[in-house]
Amino acid sequence: MPRTIDRSHVDGPKNADIERFSAHRQRAERELERLRMRAPSRVANASRNAQAGWDRRRRWAAARGALWDFLAPALDDGARVAIVGAGNGDDLPLRRIARRASEVALIDIDPRAAEGARRRLGRAERRKVEVIGHDVTRGGADAVVLAALPEAADLHHLTGRRHSPPPCDPLPGAPYDLVVGDLFYSQLLYPALVDLGVDADRREATLAAHGPSLTQAVLARLHASAPRVVHVHDPLAWWDGHEQPVALADILAAAASDGPAAALALAARGGGPHESDPRAALANLGISPAATTLWRWPFAAGVDYLACATLA
Repeated sequence: MPRTIDRSHVDGPKNADIERFSAHRQRAERELERLRMRAPSRVANASRNAQAGWDRRRRWAAARGALWDFLAPALDDGARVAIVGAGNGDDLPLRRIARRASEVALIDIDPRAAEGARRRLGRAERRKVEVIGHDVTRGGADAVVLAALPEAADLHHLTGRRHSPPPCDPLPGAPYDLVVGDLFYSQLLYPALVDLGVDADRREATLAAHGPSLTQAVLARLHASAPRVVHVHDPLAWWDGHEQPVALADILAAAASDGPAAALALAARGGGPHESDPRAALANLGISPAATTLWRWPFAAGVDYLACATLA
C-alpha cells in the first residue's frame, strides 16, 4: 500500500510566505500607481535612474572628461556650486568638481539617486557635498503631464494644480557661484508622458505646447541663482530605427573645423527634443552664450547622443 506523507508542516508555511509576498507586492504596486498619479515626473525619472547599467560609468568616462574640460575654466577655487539634475552622477566629473569647490549641492527630483553619487566620493569630497531633493518645476511638469491624460478632468481632485510655468525664484541654497543644468531638460515631461501611456500624437502636442515655456521658466530659476550657468543638453540621438539626416561624426567634425554654431546648425536638421532646447530659451530671455562645446555621449550599446554644453 502506498505510503502517504504528511507535508502540511512544510507546505503550509511556504504557501503562507507566498501569499504574504503576493499581498506585499500588490500593495507596493498600488502605492506606486498612486504616487505616479500624484508625482509622475518624479516616479518616471527615479525609475530610469534605478535602471542604470553597471558599466555606464566606464562607458561615459570620455563624456565626463569632456564636461570637465569645459567646466574647469568657469569653476573658481572655493566656489559654491549647484548641479541640477545630477541623478546618479555617472556623466558628472563630480570628484573633480568637489575637490575645487568649497560646497556642492546636488539638486534632483530623485534624491536617492543623488545620494548614491555622493556616497561614491572619497571622505574629503563627500563632506563638501549635500543632496537637496527638489522639483525645479515646482509641480509644473506634473500638472502638464496629468492634464495630457484623456481622463484629466477626473484628476483635478488628485493634483490640485494648474499647468502653468513655475515661479522664477532662485534655487534652494542660492546664491551660488556656478550652477550646472545637467542633461535634465528633455526629461522634464517626456518620460512621465511615456510612462502614463499618453499616445504619441497627444504627447507631441503636449511637448510642443508646454515644453518651451517650462524650459524657459526653469532656466530663469537657474540664472536667478548664479552669475554663471552651464547648460548641458542632448540635441540629437541615433540608434537602430531612429535614424537622422545627419551623422554624429559630421556634426563633431563641423564643430572642430567651423565652430559650434555651424555644428548646431547642422544638428538642427535632425529630429530631437527641440521644444526643451535651453539655447532657444536663453535667446528668449535675452542671454547670450559665452562658450559652447559638443561631444559624443555613448548612452548605451548602439545608442549615441550628441551632448552640448553652453556657458551663459
